[in-house]
Amino acid sequence: MTPLTRSACWIVVALASALVGVGRADDKKPTADDDKKPTVMRRKLAHAQKVLEGLAVNDFDKIRTGSDGLIACVQDETWKINQTETYLLYSNEFVRRAERLKKAAKDKNTDAAALAYVDLTLTCVRCHQYLRDER
Repeated sequence: MTPLTRSACWIVVALASALVGVGRADDKKPTADDDKKPTVMRRKLAHAQKVLEGLAVNDFDKIRTGSDGLIACVQDETWKINQTETYLLYSNEFVRRAERLKKAAKDKNTDAAALAYVDLTLTCVRCHQYLRDER
């Protein structure tokens, strides 16, 4: 493992840990309806976790599948909760980052995939901060 790969992996693990911890603090108690149809953000989290798992075990098919799922989330009608220019910018950036992640997986480039995942995660964090500030 190259020093860049090792550093990128630590960054990915740190960001993922932070996101999981932050996400849990804001969660409401699940209801029976929540289990029937996960929200688009729950699906996004599941796909992101699949990508992280793929990065951890060097499974490029898992990374690619997770990337496809992330891109599909953006196409869900419930994704479009805000039509401001800033929100649309974040959404477009998210798709570009997910596409870059998918390409890195196709190229079997662990370093590029790990860095794309970090960029994707940072885009999520920034967008969620923006949405919280807008409320």
